[in-house]
This record gives sequence, structure tokens and C-alpha cells, in this order.
Amino acid sequence: MSVRDEVKRALAAVLLLAAMACGTTVPGTPLNQYQLKFRIFDQFGPPAFCDPDFYPIARAGGEQASAQSNYAQIRDNGELYSAIVEHEHLPAVPAELDDAQKLTLYRAFKKLRALVLQPSGTGHAFDYTVEGTYMRVSGTVAGDGTVSVASRSQGSRPNCPICLSAATHIATPAGDVVVTAIHVGTLVWTQGADGSRVAAPVIAVGSTPVPAGHLMVHVMLADGRQLWASPGHRTADGRPLGSLAVGDVVDGSRVGGWEVVAYSGDRTYDLLPAGPTEFYWAGGILLSSTLSEQRA
Repeated sequence: MSVRDEVKRALAAVLLLAAMACGTTVPGTPLNQYQLKFRIFDQFGPPAFCDPDFYPIARAGGEQASAQSNYAQIRDNGELYSAIVEHEHLPAVPAELDDAQKLTLYRAFKKLRALVLQPSGTGHAFDYTVEGTYMRVSGTVAGDGTVSVASRSQGSRPNCPICLSAATHIATPAGDVVVTAIHVGTLVWTQGADGSRVAAPVIAVGSTPVPAGHLMVHVMLADGRQLWASPGHRTADGRPLGSLAVGDVVDGSRVGGWEVVAYSGDRTYDLLPAGPTEFYWAGGILLSSTLSEQRA
């Protein structure tokens, strides 16, 4: 091998190492799932989803705090981290990103998490609603990032869930009944205008698909009652469950524990009883219905 050939070979090796350090995809290398999702976003736009940092309760500084707390998890996933760094033009190998860069990283992470890819032949299938335009687009993306469209149609703004987990039990005159078994006409306990417990028929039921990664609030009262529901679901006195804190009084007892947990179900549920208050007991805790707001 000539000196010139050796120089060319060494230069090629240096360029390859530099490309890898900068997060640049090497031609011919199959893209990972995160890079494939970015290819889809670049063509159609990011997904519309229920952002857990802003819906249903936005807290000052909450998104930045989430960016800080999720940073290590994102950084430790090499494929995820490098894909975001490449796409968002962040420093490739810093000692640690600054706060603004961590926020950029986290925002991209949330968008990636909102799109689910399904294996399809030698590629992956996608079906999602685009942020802003609410266009629903479906198709496939090949391993090299080539996107093929199967259909486009007008979608709608996501119906962000503010309802109950599928395992929630509702108080009825016949005993506690799981919320998925409640239907229009079922008699449930509701609160009368005078504060008494009265039986009334359910006049509406509803369920809402939830996005991947949907978060629920787990509220534990000191007397043993507990509930899993979306943070925006309100107590009978109008407070969102996500705004409660340990020590707050709810339905005659103090909150003994409060945590945010991932929800493994694919839908949340709610019901609307007849009567002047439209309240009902879920997990033994008196709640307002979200369906009356939707019917207004």
C-alpha cells in the first residue's frame, strides 16, 4: 500500500470517528427507532398529544423541573440521547447540558414518546395526528428513513383525559361496581342538594383513549380510601386531584399520600349521575363528574 493510500485510509477513519462523535448518521447504517420518528416529524410535523407538563394543570417552572428530573434517564439511553442531540443540534459530548439545553432535550423526548411505531415488514408503521394542523397521517417508514404515506385525513385535537382508571370502583346501592361495568341507567349513589346520599340513575357514561405515557395521580387518604385518576379530575369541592398535597382535607379525611404514577391502561372512564350535584363516590371518595362540562 502506498503512502498516499495510507493517508487516505487514515483520513477516512478520522472522518468516521468525527461523524460518530457529532451524532451524524453514517450512510448505509439502519436508523434506530428515534431517528426514524424524527424523519417522520420532519416530513409531517410532530404529534399532537396531551403534554403532562401543561395539561390539565400547568405549574410555573414545572416543565423545567421535569427536564431536570428526566435528564439522567434520557442521557443513559444512548440511542435516544444521540438521536435527540443530532436532530436538535445540541453539544454531542458535554460534561452536562445547561438548563436550556436540557429543556430542549426533554421537549424532544416528549414528542418521541408520543409517537408509537409498529413493526411492518422490513420497516415500521405509524398512524398519528399532527400538532397544529390536526391532520391524521398514516404510513410506513423504512429502515433507511424513507417515508411512505398510506392515507391522510382531517383529524381532531386530542381529547386529553381527565377521568378515572379502569380499575376504579363506583359506589352503588348494590355495592361497589367497577367503572367499566357502569352504563346508562345504572343506579349509583350521588349526593343530594341537602348533602344526603341518594340513589340516582346514570344519565351518561364516557371513556377516552389515552396517549402512551399518560400519568395518573394516586391519592391515598388517611382513613384508607384511595383513588387513581387523571390529575385534572376534580373533587366535589372543585379542586383538581393534581393540586392536592399531603395534609389537605378531602371528603372528611386528610391526604396521607400523593404520587404521580404511569397508567398502563389504554382508556380512562367517567360517568354522570342524575341529580342536582352530579357527584358520585369513586374509590369511596366524593368526586365531580367531568361529563357535565362536556355536555354544556
